[in-house]
Amino acid sequence: MMLALWPQAGDYDFSDEIIYVSERPSGELGGFVSFSLRPWAEGCESFPVPYVEGWWVAPDLRGTGVGRALMTAVEEWCRENGFSEFGSDVPVENEASLEAHRALGFEPTLRLQFFRRSVLPKQ
Repeated sequence: MMLALWPQAGDYDFSDEIIYVSERPSGELGGFVSFSLRPWAEGCESFPVPYVEGWWVAPDLRGTGVGRALMTAVEEWCRENGFSEFGSDVPVENEASLEAHRALGFEPTLRLQFFRRSVLPKQ
């Protein structure tokens, strides 16, 4: 599932993240949400802040409440552990995820343009 969301992740170490999964009646997995505790997050008012690092639901389960249940599990964890908010992000071109976040009560905070610059010598 993580490779479906992040094909480039390969052997990425997710050990600093809390991961909840959704299990189908057959026992196969149908979705996941992973989150970590960040020192701060853009648009959030508290710190540290729990932050959704990844959220994915199998295409055939989208719109069935699986994604909502996963996010509700994160919200409950936050409340149980004394946090008042949690953050998330979505690429601006991912309309489906933007709408899913809105439907769950997430409020847009700000938009950023990320940049990168290579430090390797030009060839």
